[in-house]
Amino acid sequence: MVSYNGEFLDSAELGKLGFRSLGIGVLVHRSTVLIRCEAISLGDYVRIDPFCLLSAGESLEIGRNVHIGSHCSLTGNAPIRLEDFCGISHGTRIFSASDDFSGGTMTGPTVPMRFRNVHSAPVRIGRHVVVGSSCVVLPGSKVGDGAAIGAMSLVKGELTEWTICAGAPARSISPRSRDLLTLQNIYLTQESGPYEG
Repeated sequence: MVSYNGEFLDSAELGKLGFRSLGIGVLVHRSTVLIRCEAISLGDYVRIDPFCLLSAGESLEIGRNVHIGSHCSLTGNAPIRLEDFCGISHGTRIFSASDDFSGGTMTGPTVPMRFRNVHSAPVRIGRHVVVGSSCVVLPGSKVGDGAAIGAMSLVKGELTEWTICAGAPARSISPRSRDLLTLQNIYLTQESGPYEG
């Protein structure tokens, strides 16, 4: 198969970046922008596709077998945590900080903080969560284990575990099956990487 600009960083290159922790089988595309690697933890078999931005504030923790699709950004001052087996689809934005847009203060990173009012709060995306394409996740959001979020949804606050959610703001639409947990247990006992077929 012929590809152009389809290269991921090799393990030696990843090791030189100084991540807080780095698992095995990690794939990070060369076009990914990584800011404050010392605050970023990547679990086993993480895959980060082209044109992503990971800008860590206090911490950015990514669990095992997490996939981040192309053109995603994860940024903000407060901690962001993506737990094991979650998937973040193409074009999604996850923020753990946001300016106050009321007009009572100034906005933007070029303005000193004493003139701004920034709201920062941790974000947690639980195990086996699927976030659809072009979603926006706001500071302080907590997505329960196993939730699935429809494309172009706005996540604000808490979403119940093992539900399918969508909308702006996202709300629960129906339950989601837990059958995948059986498959997870089989996969984990086989101890083979996801790229081995």
